[in-house]
Amino acid sequence: MLEDAVLEAIKYGERRLFVISGESSEAGKRASELLRDWADRKGGRMLVANLEGVMPEELEGLEGEVSTIKFDQSEEVMGSTWDALYMDFSRQMRPNDMGRLIEVVRGGGIILVKIPKISEWVNSLTEFQKRFLVPPFEERGVRQLFKRRFLNSLGEPGTFLQDLERGVIGELHGKLSRDREPREEVEDPLLKMCATRDQQNALKAMMKALRERKRSVILTANRGRGKSAVLGMFLAHAVTQGRFKKVLVTAPSLQGVQTLFEFLMRGLEALGVSYNPVVREGNVVAVHYQGGNVFYMTPESASRLEVKFKVVDEAAAIPIPLLFKMLNESRFSIFSSTVHGYEGAGRGFTLRFLKRVRESGVKHVEIRMSEPIRYPPGDPVEAWLYKLLLLDAEPSEPPQDFNPKKVKYLKLDISEIREDFLRKFYGIYVLAHYRNRPNDLATLLDAPHHFIRALVYGNDPIVAIHVAEEGGLPSDVLEEVYKGIRDLPGHMIPSRVVAHYGFKSFGKLKGWRIVRIATHPELQGRGFGTRALEEFEDEAMEEGLDWIGAGFGVSEDLLRFWYRNGFLPLHISPKRNPVTGEYSVLVVKPLNEGARNLISEINREFKRRLMDSLHDVYFPLNPMVARMLLIPGSTEVKLRLSQSQRRRLQRYLEGENVYELASDSIYQLARYYFWRGERCLAPIEEAILVAKSMQGKDWNSIKSRFHLKGDPYEFFRNVVTELIRCLNLSL
Repeated sequence: MLEDAVLEAIKYGERRLFVISGESSEAGKRASELLRDWADRKGGRMLVANLEGVMPEELEGLEGEVSTIKFDQSEEVMGSTWDALYMDFSRQMRPNDMGRLIEVVRGGGIILVKIPKISEWVNSLTEFQKRFLVPPFEERGVRQLFKRRFLNSLGEPGTFLQDLERGVIGELHGKLSRDREPREEVEDPLLKMCATRDQQNALKAMMKALRERKRSVILTANRGRGKSAVLGMFLAHAVTQGRFKKVLVTAPSLQGVQTLFEFLMRGLEALGVSYNPVVREGNVVAVHYQGGNVFYMTPESASRLEVKFKVVDEAAAIPIPLLFKMLNESRFSIFSSTVHGYEGAGRGFTLRFLKRVRESGVKHVEIRMSEPIRYPPGDPVEAWLYKLLLLDAEPSEPPQDFNPKKVKYLKLDISEIREDFLRKFYGIYVLAHYRNRPNDLATLLDAPHHFIRALVYGNDPIVAIHVAEEGGLPSDVLEEVYKGIRDLPGHMIPSRVVAHYGFKSFGKLKGWRIVRIATHPELQGRGFGTRALEEFEDEAMEEGLDWIGAGFGVSEDLLRFWYRNGFLPLHISPKRNPVTGEYSVLVVKPLNEGARNLISEINREFKRRLMDSLHDVYFPLNPMVARMLLIPGSTEVKLRLSQSQRRRLQRYLEGENVYELASDSIYQLARYYFWRGERCLAPIEEAILVAKSMQGKDWNSIKSRFHLKGDPYEFFRNVVTELIRCLNLSL
């Protein structure tokens, strides 16, 4: 039957997936037979992926072009196209790799996967799963739900399992895809380059938007639709129109824009324009042409550079504030994002970003691409992959007669929930602010110290909570973490507190870290997130836990949410995320008196470290965020100013001294204010106090950041005057 399925793939231009299970040599031999049968009938480029990146014995002597990679290199082949794929999941099976590699196979090709005997495989650990074994959870065991999910999915149209001991699962279905719409016959050299009619339509729409001087283009597509190629071709067109000499391209990674640069250069060649690429470590970082250049920058840097034309690829992975900054500070911009694909963040992008663009009144064009480049529409392997990895998961539609009194909190066993519920639960994350990857799904399903909770309405989740159990660590492990000998990725909050602050006693406390919490997009702003947290806290207290906590890329909105629910900040990462420019923050809420005293002490140490590092390590930190991090917690302190400091401060307030002569006094005032924890300044006044006195930012940047209309120097003097008044100080 499997040989007939190979013929189906070739005949209909679709893909077929085969999983072969058995003793290594026998499974390899059977997989090799199928590959050789395919190679004799069709052939082409074949990609081999395994843990070691070595050519397996069973494929030696196979005719044709064969390339071998490690699974760790899976991201490097994205954007390339192959005719067949052979993967060995015996020792490594990462869902991220699966999502990337399967999608590089073109129609008419086959995907072969080798696994050991099923009984052995589901009772052994891959290298990916071994990272779930963190103390003290080793003995509980990995749940192996993702492997079982993978096995149970086989037999879906276009997929087959051959267990060499039990036979074949799967059926021949004939043609499963739809015919492509033929490309339009055109004279334009760029439109001729397009692989599909869909690409041609998208390119023409962008050309029209440029002619009509629209402010922005928003391009969305499922993975594998050729949007990066279209962006490159459009840039070749745009830069030859003479309106823009510089074009800034940004994306979460430089690797992710290589296809864009490739098609930019191919487009320039088609137009007869000479160019010169700038290559660093094998990646194109810029393309120079006569009269201008197109260049790459990280998203955070791109948001700060004034360039009239900006292109943002994979925009769903970039914070919304950065996207709007790039939109507002450019004359023409393009935002492109994957809607469905292994990143799994695009639906949330369309809801959060596109909705606000529409409401803003910015003249823009929305373009949606749907036709795959490598394989025909309706390809069965794509449908199987999306279903397996929940790439297109969505929450349920909320009822029209929604009654908040019918909402209830559920303690769920991940191994027992129905597929329909799981898709709706995970779909809330897809539409929320999280960037979901298949590895996250496997972690949720398999990690022994991870579990889920939900607020439900009827049978449908409306708030989804993903939790990790942390803490309760033995003394010897804590000593190793304290000395920097050992890292504990499964214990995010305890490991950071012990390693960075030296509070080993915190590592002995037990807590639950909220990995993710999200509310159905149609029900946000009604207090359901807070309701879920209250129920979750009650459960944690019933279980005798010491704390609950969370970690996230810090922003004002997120801090407000966690503060509103009684959480305190304990740690901020020393470095920013290179993509988002955000610092990561850990917040914790104590659940008993002992934990409360210890966490208050850690919070004081956190504030001390942050205050004394704002001028250095945390100089780039948003002052509005910094002042929020300094607000929680209060400590009785004395304001210590020498007679000289008081006199210089008084003369500064009277306008007789410049700021520089009183800066040390003002710094002491600012520290005193934030240590006391009694707020009497307005938020913008607190932020400006932080920006100038604690971070040392210059007057021009303060005026620009806070949009001050008058003299920032005088505004700051008024802030200091108000500070002294509200603190009831006499000089």
